[in-house]
This record gives sequence, C-alpha cells and structure tokens, in this order.
Amino acid sequence: MILKLKAQQLSFLREEARRVHPVEACAILFGKTNGREAIVKRVVTVPNVLKSTTRFEIDPKAFFDAFTQADEGGLEFIGLFHSHPAPAYPSSVDLKFMRLWGDAVWLILSSIYNNFAAFQMTHGKVSQVTVKTDKL
Repeated sequence: MILKLKAQQLSFLREEARRVHPVEACAILFGKTNGREAIVKRVVTVPNVLKSTTRFEIDPKAFFDAFTQADEGGLEFIGLFHSHPAPAYPSSVDLKFMRLWGDAVWLILSSIYNNFAAFQMTHGKVSQVTVKTDKL
C-alpha cells in the first residue's frame, strides 16, 4: 500500500502536533483508494479527549461529524493520524486497536525525531505503508 499526501497536509499535521504538545495529536484521514494507493484529500484534526501524552481517543461526536462530512463529499475513510512521544512505530496499545480498524492506515509522527511513518494491519500482521508526498 502507498499512502499519498500533499506536503501541505504533512506540514499541517506537524503543526497540529506542535500546537497540542505534549498531548498526542490526532486526526482522521479521508480520500480515495484504488486498492494499491490511498490518496489523502482531507485531513480532519480532532481533539484527543484523553489529553494524554501517551494515548489518544477521538471524541465520538467529532468522529461522527467528520465521517458525515466526508461521506457527503464522496470521500472514503483512509485512516488515523496521531503523534507519539517515541519513534514513529505503533505502540502496544496501537496494535491492540489496529485489529479493530480493518485495513485502516495508521500515520504516526514521532515528536522526538520529527518523522512520519505509516502502518496497516492485515490479517493480524502489521506492515509498513510507503508514504509519498509532493514536494513544496
């Protein structure tokens, strides 16, 4: 799987992570998929209701509203974004919840190394997703 984002979208997510630091930032990714590629068209930041530095939970109403707007705009759910106070790799808690999200892509920003990485769980196995972006 290849996850395609615009450089502006990645900058937006970095800024959101800086804005809410040390709390984990979170967002929902919407766009179009064609089986091998997921192209992000909309990034919706949402509050981390846990206000935690090591875990995130998205407010259910914000989640519902984001999904409703995306559906009205003809966009598909691609995955979730969150920041980590660690390397950009799924935590044990992330792995637990990834099982519930089918083939959703999890985009993670390391607030330590300032790098993005994406992952997907398929049939109980985690694989890294290639992140591609346009240049600014």
